[in-house]
Amino acid sequence: MSAPTTEAAVRDWRYGTTQAERLCAAMLYLESFQDVDPQHPLGGPDGLKDVRCSKDGKTWVAAAYFPPTHPTFKEIQEKFDHDFAGVAANGAQAFAFFVNQPLTIGERAELHARTGEVPAEIYHLERIRALLDSPKGCGVRLEYLRIPMTEAEQWAFWNTMNYDVVRKLSENELRRDAQMRTVQDTLDKILARTTAIGLDLHASPSSLQKPTQAVESLEMPTASFTATTLCWVRRLLTENLNLPEAVRGRFRAVQVWIGGPGSTQETAHYLPPPPESIPKLVDEWLLWWHKKHRALREKEKKEVIVGLAELHHRFLSIHPFTDANGRIARSITDQAARELLNQTIGPEFVEDAASYFAALAAADQGDLTLLANRITAALK
Repeated sequence: MSAPTTEAAVRDWRYGTTQAERLCAAMLYLESFQDVDPQHPLGGPDGLKDVRCSKDGKTWVAAAYFPPTHPTFKEIQEKFDHDFAGVAANGAQAFAFFVNQPLTIGERAELHARTGEVPAEIYHLERIRALLDSPKGCGVRLEYLRIPMTEAEQWAFWNTMNYDVVRKLSENELRRDAQMRTVQDTLDKILARTTAIGLDLHASPSSLQKPTQAVESLEMPTASFTATTLCWVRRLLTENLNLPEAVRGRFRAVQVWIGGPGSTQETAHYLPPPPESIPKLVDEWLLWWHKKHRALREKEKKEVIVGLAELHHRFLSIHPFTDANGRIARSITDQAARELLNQTIGPEFVEDAASYFAALAAADQGDLTLLANRITAALK
């Protein structure tokens, strides 16, 4: 008989409460939590806290809900509320909730809304599966689920280990090199060789052509983006669209509009800025983000997410390219989330197209709440 998949083993939990709490404690370590302290996994009153831990200067309460049967969302919600009470009861500042069942993006958003201003992380079935099937999680998976690494996973594990070693050596070497060129300068040279992006992108010299601090550019890529970088990203993300080479690395030169089939400029849902204003607007957007990025490094998670929502919406409102703007916006927002939150934004962010466009429409009116909630629920 073949071994069960990670998803099935977690969803149809057969190892009891003690192992569930220990598994969740191990996953907290994988997620860079510190001082992870399971309370009473062998039984006894735990004071509304399965695990105490810390991260980002905050004390967290973590709770595990791994029923052997498939509960309703109402039952999950009731358990979430019961365990969330442990935050205030134990003088903690944040909450992590592990549940071995699938949650839709709407259900995750509803649970997040119940915590108010308290930071919360929700580890649902798909997020748990992704963590345990990742190279760093395979050892924990083997210990608690008895699922060994496949040959492909062993290769991925050692490649990851090798990459980490090489990356650290490279970072040390870069810090010793006083003459190190910036990452952006390197990208500009690559682009110059392709001859796809020229300096005629701007009628006047861009304020964003200047290099930024080298080490910061390496560690925070979006914090040093330039207009040229943006065009380079577009080239990468449109490799498979069979677009004319002459336009793949340039801002749009025509007026476009967004609307249903057969719509005109007069009937469009949204009319982006005219093409001649794009270079200036892109410069302003990037300068705003460079400053915003620095500020968000010291902010709470919820404020960071609002910043990500604004980054996403501002780019789409400029609509600098004739196509692939949505793909580029999602890629940049995901990269910024990796830098500021050490998390990625899953595909659920845009899977419900109607809700996603409704969130963008609300952002057009100055309300970023819906867009921020979708980002929150899609974080992994």
